[in-house]
Amino acid sequence: MATTRLLVVGGYSEEERWRVPRLPRAGEPAYAETFERRPGGKAFHQATAAAHAGTGTGLIAAIGDDIIDPAGLPPLVDARWQVVPGVRTGRTGIFEDTRGETLAVLSAGANDHLSAAFVAAQGELFDEASVLLASAETNIDTVAAALEFAGAKRLLRILDPGPLPAGLSVREFASTDVLLLGLHEFAQACGRFLSIEITAQAVTGMDDTTINALARRLCAGTVVVSLDKSCLVSHGADRHDDHADVYRVPACGHGDAFKGTLAARLTLPGSFRDALAAACERSV
Repeated sequence: MATTRLLVVGGYSEEERWRVPRLPRAGEPAYAETFERRPGGKAFHQATAAAHAGTGTGLIAAIGDDIIDPAGLPPLVDARWQVVPGVRTGRTGIFEDTRGETLAVLSAGANDHLSAAFVAAQGELFDEASVLLASAETNIDTVAAALEFAGAKRLLRILDPGPLPAGLSVREFASTDVLLLGLHEFAQACGRFLSIEITAQAVTGMDDTTINALARRLCAGTVVVSLDKSCLVSHGADRHDDHADVYRVPACGHGDAFKGTLAARLTLPGSFRDALAAACERSV
């Protein structure tokens, strides 16, 4: 097994995907053109993307005892599964139309039971890694503990908080070095934590100075806001070898492939801007 340079903590789920001619309206059944079931969840996809980028990756997640086989991980991933007795594995239902528009429904299952004690027991992974990527698609108290544990080990801490769970609070943002927010998540975070009610559409019309001012209030570290056609980077005290405090990359970074690749690139020497550009290319 390759040395673990990146550690991913988050959610695992079995994905069920339906492809339909168009997304159904309320109360209207729709016939699916195709159906497939496969392993998934944020942490699974992010660890897979990081491994495909050539990075030795540790994965910590929870599954149930319902005879689910989380197969399909690349050889560069060292997976540590907490098996939760009497609880089913998480599930995600995804409906996608021919234009690429999707509807998704998540059922947490065992993800709600990932324990801080189990994460802490994987101490050798924290000792080897230089970067932690945590997603909030699991027990939020355990996410907070993982961020604090990684901070004590001096890892670079990246948080993917979307979709924002009810238990998410400023404690997670305060323990984060790099915060990754999509357009809708940025608007929701401003409403929840800054009491500034804005829409995603309003964010797209904001200038860099305004978005930067809001980002600086959300997190003391670096904030990456993925907009429609670009990514805005707002640095805190640490620029991560960039020359500017705030700038845009004229490429869009979305999804778990983007986040896993960015985290993988940040385990290597080089500027944050270069790592972000490479991750945006990977997510296309």
